[in-house]
Amino acid sequence: MNLTRAIIAIGIATLLSPFAPAQQAAGPSELPGIIQKSFGPTKQVEVRDPFYNVVAFTIVIPKDWFFEGTVLHGPGCTGAYYQSIAYRAYSPDGAYGVQVTPRLDYYYWEDKDARPDGPACKYFAPMSSADYAAMFIYRNRPKAQIEKNEPVLNLQQSREFFDKQNEAMERSARSIRMPAQHIDIDFTRTRLHFEWQGMQQEEWLRVEMTYHDYPKSVFVYNGGPHPGHPEWRHFLGVSSTLSSRRAPLGKLDQYDAALTSIINTVHLTADFQQAVANRNQQITNAIIHSIQTQTTINQQQSQAFMNAMTAQHNAFMQNQNQQFQLSQQHATEQMNRRTQETQNFIGQMNQSTARIRDYQDILLDQQYYQNPQTGETATVSGRFNHAYANGSMSSNATTVVQTDSNFNPNSAATGYDWVELTPIHH
Repeated sequence: MNLTRAIIAIGIATLLSPFAPAQQAAGPSELPGIIQKSFGPTKQVEVRDPFYNVVAFTIVIPKDWFFEGTVLHGPGCTGAYYQSIAYRAYSPDGAYGVQVTPRLDYYYWEDKDARPDGPACKYFAPMSSADYAAMFIYRNRPKAQIEKNEPVLNLQQSREFFDKQNEAMERSARSIRMPAQHIDIDFTRTRLHFEWQGMQQEEWLRVEMTYHDYPKSVFVYNGGPHPGHPEWRHFLGVSSTLSSRRAPLGKLDQYDAALTSIINTVHLTADFQQAVANRNQQITNAIIHSIQTQTTINQQQSQAFMNAMTAQHNAFMQNQNQQFQLSQQHATEQMNRRTQETQNFIGQMNQSTARIRDYQDILLDQQYYQNPQTGETATVSGRFNHAYANGSMSSNATTVVQTDSNFNPNSAATGYDWVELTPIHH
C-alpha cells in the first residue's frame, strides 16, 4: 500500500469508526433479529448524499421509530476534503434512541513554523476522549451525572487496525524519503444518567479520538553568517466522533444489545465509498506533489543562500587585502584608497539590499521574473514553476499566466504572443 492509499484508507476508517462493533460479535445478518426481539418489526432507511448524488448509507431501525440523517461535507485545514455522516433514531415516545454526531477536526502545534494554515482550520489544544465526553455532557446533557468512564470493549481490535496503517505509511514514506505521519487513538465509553422531558434516562457515550502526527517541511535560517536549511516540523491533527445509546433508567443494560445492533447496521454503500476514495485520491496526490515541490524549493533556496554568503566572504577577504596593500603606499595615495573603500562599501550595500529582497521573496512565497525580450521585470507568485506574459509588464492590461506543468498558453489559443518569463535574483 502506498502513502496515498494509506491516507485514503484512514479517511474512510475515520468515517466508519463510530459503527465499529461496540460490544457484541453478531454477524450483519443477525442484527435485525436482535433488534426485532427487543423492539418488534424493523425497516431499512436510506440517506442520500446530494453532493455525489448516490445513496450514502443505510440503517435498520424499528419499524415505528423516527429517523433523521444527513451527510456533511467540508474543506479540511490542509487542503483535504472530508465527509461526515450524522443521524439519530428514536422511539415514538422518545424513551429509547441512538445518535451519531458529526465528526470534529481540529489542529494543534508547538513550533510556530509548523502551524497549519488554511481558511478552514480550527485550532484547539488536544484532549482525551474522556474529557471530550465530559464537555459534550456539560453542553448537551444538563445536570447529568457521570457514573464511569472506561476503554471501549473492542479497543484492541481498533489498535491493531491503526498499527497496520502506521506500518504501511512508514514503508511508503521511506520510499519517497520523507517522514511518515503517525496515528494514535484514544477510544473510551462513558456511562451517565440524567432527566429529560420528565423521564429518567441513562446512556452510553462512545468517543473515538484519533491523533494524527503530520510532517511539514519548513526553511530554517540559522542566523548570523551561517546559511539556512530545510527541516521537518510536525503538527497534530485531532479527529473526534461520538455515538450514544440511551434508554429509561434501569433498562439500558437490558436493551443495550438491540441499541448497539441498530448502530452496527449502518452500512456505507459501495458507490459512496468509491466516490469518497476517488475524491480523496485526487486531493491527496495534489498534497503529496505540493510537499515534494516545497522540499525541492527549500533545497534550492539553501544552496542559493550558501553561494551568496560565500561570495560575500570572498569579497570581504579581498577588500581586507587591498586595504593592507594600500596602507603601505605613499601618503599621496590615501585619497584613492578612501575612494576605493567607499565604492566597495556601496557595492556591499547593493549586494545586501538584493539579498534582502530575495529573502523577502522567499518569505512571501513570490518570485522575481524578467521578460527576456524587453528586459522588464515583475514580481509574481512563487508557487508555480512557469510564468508567461502577453504584454508590457508596466501595463495594467497585461496578463500573467502561471503553471506547474509544461503547458504553453500559445498552444491553447491563437492571436496571443505569450513570452515565458525568466526567474532571476534582484
